[in-house]
Order: sequence, then structure tokens, then C-alpha cells
Amino acid sequence: MNRRVHQPGGFTSVELLLVLALSAVVIGGAVVSYGTIVRSQPSVSSIVTVPLGTARMQNFYGLSSATLNTAMAPQYGALSQAEELREQFVTDTLSATTVFCLPRDGMNTWRPSIIAYNPALHEELDTPQKFRVHIITNASVPDTLYRDYRNPLNDGTAVPQNASIFVLGYSKYAGYLKVNAIYDIDIIRFTGTTEPNGTFASVKRYADSATSTTPSTLSYMGGYEVFFSPSVPNPTNTTQWASDGFTPLFITFERATRLALRETPATIERFKRASERPFYFIWWPDPAARHLGPVANTFATSDPRQAYNQMAGRTAFMFTVPMFPAL
Repeated sequence: MNRRVHQPGGFTSVELLLVLALSAVVIGGAVVSYGTIVRSQPSVSSIVTVPLGTARMQNFYGLSSATLNTAMAPQYGALSQAEELREQFVTDTLSATTVFCLPRDGMNTWRPSIIAYNPALHEELDTPQKFRVHIITNASVPDTLYRDYRNPLNDGTAVPQNASIFVLGYSKYAGYLKVNAIYDIDIIRFTGTTEPNGTFASVKRYADSATSTTPSTLSYMGGYEVFFSPSVPNPTNTTQWASDGFTPLFITFERATRLALRETPATIERFKRASERPFYFIWWPDPAARHLGPVANTFATSDPRQAYNQMAGRTAFMFTVPMFPAL
């Protein structure tokens, strides 16, 4: 009787080495191809020369020129920069002791490395409003630099177009708060007949330089910028894209226990929703968005979401940041 003998089979060492080598070649080729595609993406967008002016260029970047060549959205090169800055922002806020968002209308001209603060003499800085009062009183900051502004209230008050986010950390300097980083968000609308019509948006990070050994003014450490064309193709006047915009840049949700303060106007109360720790919703302009045109918002004015729901349709860069991460 014939008997069949089945021998166990498998790959030899030579075959395994050959497969691994071929896999490395295939994966390496895919990585190179992907890198080539990513690097070629910025060429999809055109470049526009934005007339920021010498004052803004010096303030933003420390440059003496008056214009900045900026890619028009959608811009995937700027998107990679924005992603890198997002990671840095998350790292900064995770190690922070306090985060304060201050709204402003003009440029941010104050970027200190330390801020005088004595717990025995100064009150607790538990809100952005108290932080603003403190720096005006103790650091000679003009009261017009940062707005005394709460969340959008539907009361006719213009929403600030720009903001500065102060990220404070542990300090080794007695009697001082340490500013680890400041993030400036600036949204500038250009409508002049001799200007490129559209919206310039930028997010910039300022921190201690690598060579800094003593407290000083923070230095520009990187960021991203993008130029958004009007949402109406080839507009003949600015009213056709008057609803284009990017506000609010942040919303502050205070503790629900603060409802007992009965602050005015009454619409402030609708943002006091935090059970324990207050927090922010923060939005950054998205280089992958084509424009900053209007987005449908169907919430009632009594609903706090009505103040910021439209931001979900304008950007994918949204953060939830505790006001006091270390407490």
C-alpha cells in the first residue's frame, strides 16, 4: 500500500531575507513618492504680495521690509507648518500653570519673558480679566492694548479680530511669573483698490531664544501665514464678501458657580458652564480652507453655541484648553 509522507514546509532563511529586502525597497519607494507629492503641493497655490507695512513686519517678524509674499489658500505647505505649530501649542499648554487669552484690535507690542507678581500683595489671577487688570496696573501695559471684552454677546459690540494667548509656567524668579510662550493670532482684511483683496491670517509663537540666559523680551520662534481670497469669485465691491471673517478666535467657559455673581450684561451668564475647571475653545485659521465665507448658523441667540457654531465650518484647527492646567 502506497503511503504519502507529508513534510512540514516553510520559508528558508534566504527566502525571508529576500522578502524583507523587497519590502524595504517597496516601502522606501512609497515614502519617497509621498514626500515628492507633499513637497509639490505648495505649487498648487499662487503667491500674493501682502502689503503689511513696515510697522507690522517689524512687530510680527523683526523684518524691515514692508511686504510679505504669502501663499493663497488652500495651501498645503502652510498646512504642514500649522500642524507643527499645533503640536508645539499642545506641548506648551500641557506643561503650563496658567493660560490667558486676551483679545485685541491692533498689534501686540508687549511680549515679556517675566511678569511681576507677589501673591502676598496681588490678588489671585483666576480670570483673563483679572490678568489684564494686573498687567495694566503692575507692568505699565496700556489699557488700550488688550480689550476689556468678554465673549460675543449679541449686544452690537464689535468682536476683536486678533488675540494673544499667554502661556505661563513655573518660575525660578522670586516675585515674578514666567511667560513660557505667547501665541499671537492676527487677522487682517485688505479691501483697498490697490491692495490684493482678501484676508491675511497668521499665527506666531514667541518664546525665549536658545541663547537667552536672562529674562528678556520673547523672540519670534516660528508660525504660519496664509492669504484667503474673497468667498465671492471676482467681486466688484467689498460688500459682496462683507460677511467673510474669522471670529471669535476663542470662547471662555467660566465655572458654573460664578452664576451667583449675577454679572451684567445678563448674556455673559450663558457661558458659565464649566462644572469645575474653566476652559477655552480656541480656533486657528486653516490653510486648507478655500475662503472665510459665511457658514450657516441656526442656533437661537439664547444658546451659547450660536456665538461660535460657524467656526466649525471654517477651520479644522480647534483646541479645548484648560485655563489652569496645573490645578
